[in-house]
Order: sequence, then C-alpha cells, then structure tokens
Amino acid sequence: MNIFACSNYRDTMRTTKILLADDHTLIRECLIAMIEKAPGLEVVAQAGSGMEAVRLTYELKPDLVLMDLVMPDGNGIEASRCILSAFPDTKVLMLSMYGDARSVRQALEAGGKGFLVKSCPSEEILEAVRVVSDNGFYLSSHLQGVLEHELHPAAGKLPLTSREEEVLVLMAQGKTSREIAAQLQISPKTVETHRMHLMKKLNLTNIASLTKFAIREGLLPLE
Repeated sequence: MNIFACSNYRDTMRTTKILLADDHTLIRECLIAMIEKAPGLEVVAQAGSGMEAVRLTYELKPDLVLMDLVMPDGNGIEASRCILSAFPDTKVLMLSMYGDARSVRQALEAGGKGFLVKSCPSEEILEAVRVVSDNGFYLSSHLQGVLEHELHPAAGKLPLTSREEEVLVLMAQGKTSREIAAQLQISPKTVETHRMHLMKKLNLTNIASLTKFAIREGLLPLE
C-alpha cells in the first residue's frame, strides 16, 4: 500500500465525473480507456490545454480534474489555480512526466490534492483517483524517495506544540471541532483556540491552507 495515500474512503455508488487534461492525445485516449472500465468513474470531457481545461470545468463542473503539469495555453499549475478559485470543491489530481520535489510542491501549493508520475502503473492511477475523489490526498509511490527530505522536516523545525500538531492533523483529515474534541478529550472551545493559534503562528487564513501546510510538512499519518 502506498504510504503517501491518505483517504476517508467509503464504498458508495456515486459516479465521479472526471475531466482529463493533457496535451498528448494518445495519453488521453489511454487514460479514458482505463478509467471507463472502472466502476463508479466517468470521463465527461477531455482538454488539450490549460485554458481548455478551465473552460470545460466552467461548463461541466466535474468532480475531479486529472491535470497534466506541462501544457500549452496555461500550464497545469495556472489552470488549477483558476479552477479552484472558482470551484473550490473540485478536486485536482496532477499527472506529470516530472517527479521532482519542486514540481510536487508547486502542484500542492496550487491546491492539488495529489500528484502522480506518468510512469506509475494503471492500478495506481485508479487508486489515486478514488482516494482524491473521496477527499483524500495521494502522492505517487515513485516519489517517496524524492520527497522524503522535503516532506519530513527536521525535529523542532515547526513552531507548534505537540497538541497543536495533533489538532492540525485532525483538521487536515476533515474532522469537525466536535469530533476533534471527542478524540482528544478536550472541549470544542479549546479546539477552536488551538485553531486560532495555528493560523496565527503559521500566518494562514483558512482550513484549506492549514491542510496544504500539513501535507507539505509531512504531518498527515499517511497509510
């Protein structure tokens, strides 16, 4: 199992609508053939550029965009920012030939919920799509060695208490203040106090930015 995958996966019958964005026709056709064989997944459109991906997202409002990193007319990073600024509930899963830490970091900072390298097996692509569509995060197993240093900072680097780190991780997993309070055996008011302290210490403004920070710093208990 990929240790860089984290999800609250639940077996549901809901169909996930997917937009494919890649400037190579052959890659799009292969992805479509693979995805449409999987139950619960449907490719609703395909785009050959970043600009086209943004336009089709406005028109079709897919649940998930499988986005190539490098494309003409706006790369995957720029397209992701445009899409997520207008449709924050849309999930973006980045797919690229490049697996360097800088590219992954840029993708996550743009709002991507996962990153795959194109050399990964088809089974991993399907796993990543399901994890991300279920509000999880996925980083390709090919990236584990590359990102080990990037995602796991040295001890003592973060300006957080152990309790604040616990609250941050649970918030990044999508738990409510009441759920966090019950798990940590503290009051919901105390959870909110920790949340405010986290945002102030890290200079962040919302839950989405806290989640990105947790991913970037390797704090999520990835399974």
